[in-house]
Amino acid sequence: MKSLTLTLIISLSFSIYGVAQQTLPDTIKPKLQISEMDSLLGTVEEIPEDSLKSLDESLYKNIWSSTQIKYPVNTLPNKNDTIIITLLGNDSTTFVQPIKGAVISKYGPRRGRMHTGTDIRLNSGDTVRCAFDGRVRLARRFSGYGNLVLVRHNNGLETIYGHLKAISVKVNDTIKAGDLIGLGGRTGRATCNHLHFETRLFGQPFDSNKYIDFETGSLRSGKVYYANKRAEIDLHNFKKKPLPSDGAELAAGGTTKHVIRKGDNLSTIARRYHTSVRKICANNKITAQTTLKIGRVLRIN
Repeated sequence: MKSLTLTLIISLSFSIYGVAQQTLPDTIKPKLQISEMDSLLGTVEEIPEDSLKSLDESLYKNIWSSTQIKYPVNTLPNKNDTIIITLLGNDSTTFVQPIKGAVISKYGPRRGRMHTGTDIRLNSGDTVRCAFDGRVRLARRFSGYGNLVLVRHNNGLETIYGHLKAISVKVNDTIKAGDLIGLGGRTGRATCNHLHFETRLFGQPFDSNKYIDFETGSLRSGKVYYANKRAEIDLHNFKKKPLPSDGAELAAGGTTKHVIRKGDNLSTIARRYHTSVRKICANNKITAQTTLKIGRVLRIN
């Protein structure tokens, strides 16, 4: 029975058909609707955890790109698929914090855009290390990231190390947790020396702070649960409303805001919050013809 369950879980509904190298914008995708969470959680809890361990090769179906961070949309898991990423198993898998330093910018909305990683202060030339065992998928200069390294790990996660002064690995290198990735710096769009660290699954970013305690340099959990572009370390969190950092609406000082996601337009946003396009435009000093960029934060009231 466990074998059958494993086959059902890790045999995801992919349709790759040769599009592994397709270029797609690095955008934020819609999140899990509250109405879907309860049914999803019920499905997860019926499955024995020891039958949900995910393997790198099974998750990505041998899709390997040395030029793009994201994956084609039709390679993503079905929204009803639930995956467990085992961070620490019985095979002596280890975790090493890439750099020890103060977190200067967290994951989440920042200045009207989505910040998809955690920024950690460092000195120019500091050693940046690999978080888990894995293989280098990207090692190149990449737009605003500057010098970037992306490692696909044996547990299925992918981590990104950006703004490096120098890259010390090559594509397809097999590396261990704690191995040298490169030297810290401020290449790309960076105002100071720091490491931009990201965690992604199927090319979708999620908050590394959910599973890493950056103050202590240790893991908060030995597992990460993933379903419908959302990651949690506690199954019960799927019943809760997504946090602002997950791209949902947020409230601060009584003000409701909305992070623009793919497919959003002013009419659908207005209906969602029971307001009007005119009021949204007035609150944000925009017009009905304004192009809505993904990641932008709109004030609703």
